[in-house]
Amino acid sequence: MDSESILVVDDDRAVASSVREYLTQEGHTVALAHSGHDGLTRLRDGAIALVLVDLRLPDMDGIELMQAARRLPDPPEIVVITGYATITSAVQAMEGGIAGYLEKPFQMPRLAAVVQRVLERRRLVRENMQLQAETASRLRELEVMLSISRTASATLDVQEALRRICRELVFLVGADTGAAYLLDEPSGRLVPTAGYHVPKAMMDAFLSHPVPFGDPGFLHAIRESRRPVYSDDVPSDPRFGFEIFRRFRHQSGLVLPLLLDDTVAGAFYFVWWKARKHFTPRELELAENVAAQVTMVLRHARLLERADRQWRRLQVLCELSRAIAATNDADQVLTRLVNEAMGLLGVEAAGLRLLEGEHLVVKARTDSAAPLMSRPRVARTDGLSGAVLTGGRPVAIADMAEDGRIDAIDRDGAREHGFHAGLGVPLQIHGEVVGSLSVYARVRRKFSPEDVALLSALADQAALAIHKAAPTARRRGSR
Repeated sequence: MDSESILVVDDDRAVASSVREYLTQEGHTVALAHSGHDGLTRLRDGAIALVLVDLRLPDMDGIELMQAARRLPDPPEIVVITGYATITSAVQAMEGGIAGYLEKPFQMPRLAAVVQRVLERRRLVRENMQLQAETASRLRELEVMLSISRTASATLDVQEALRRICRELVFLVGADTGAAYLLDEPSGRLVPTAGYHVPKAMMDAFLSHPVPFGDPGFLHAIRESRRPVYSDDVPSDPRFGFEIFRRFRHQSGLVLPLLLDDTVAGAFYFVWWKARKHFTPRELELAENVAAQVTMVLRHARLLERADRQWRRLQVLCELSRAIAATNDADQVLTRLVNEAMGLLGVEAAGLRLLEGEHLVVKARTDSAAPLMSRPRVARTDGLSGAVLTGGRPVAIADMAEDGRIDAIDRDGAREHGFHAGLGVPLQIHGEVVGSLSVYARVRRKFSPEDVALLSALADQAALAIHKAAPTARRRGSR
């Protein structure tokens, strides 16, 4: 069964079969159980997203089954279908956290609508939880960046700074031991400078065994590729054939180069004594980013400002994620989002347009964006938003007043009110471009990949808010 499977628990075989037949035609995977115990067995097998349960079963009460389902590691959504509806049973069911309550006989289209709503809500909740988990992970990564920057600003003792940084990196990559090496230029060797969790019995040997920088092996690979070098079988890996590794026998290792002015100025080495450590592309990318940050810290103490800015950006993303989860008012979230975008990217205006038919309609903007978004509706090909929609990808413009992709009205508005640079990114829902989020600056500016990534992340949040609020908007429109 797939993760969106539906289980119907009903001793009325005719009703259960009819429900399965109809929902199967609607594209769902449906299983049947005709007793409470049979239903629990299927639930414990996992992969059930929604249970349609009758309150009267031959071997147990439907409420009892609901309570048991709620105790599962991955509890399903519950919708009651009963021919014996009472106020008492409805209250009990609601207290049990059900997602719906249908009295028999019911119309199949109505049941299908309830099922679709419940599964869609479940999917959105899970997507939001995943987003919050990813944001929390990024916040943890940023905490390391911030700690590294603070370490550099708190001490001029390079050895102490490296020891503290090494400790943070050991926690980040989950290693048993970490060591920092710096290049001794006269000898051409990497000299041990600091360590964390180095076993006391090995400390003297560790300090007396520099790594020859010019020898073949992993340092040569670093010098050639400028990438991390790792192994989950160090004893058998020829790249790690140095005396220091024979003396300190361990299973897995990771070396991160510290590149300064295109030169290997040092390295961190992390040890897993017994575990076979396998690295994902994301972990290696993170390790490279950290190493680059550390190199900058060693040379200058300039990370603090950058880390504080990234901290603020991730905080905003996390706060917006919580706001989306807490409300279906997309207008409120979008207004906040465009103002946050303006502040985070250090620009003077921001706005959001959505595609409605053949027009792009203003849905949110900062007050300062009024001269650039004075027309509430424009053709889907007009302006920066139109360029984004046409190409389906981010569009950066250094000077809107001179760019031919911008229509004459917007060019004149930019020129009259002193706007130059613009950056727009697409809003996508289920892979379809439905609008754009744009920011505008009064200076000629080249937007960085980091700027594009941040605005794209905000656009993803906007799309999530719009998609989450869509069912509510449709219900209001149908009244």
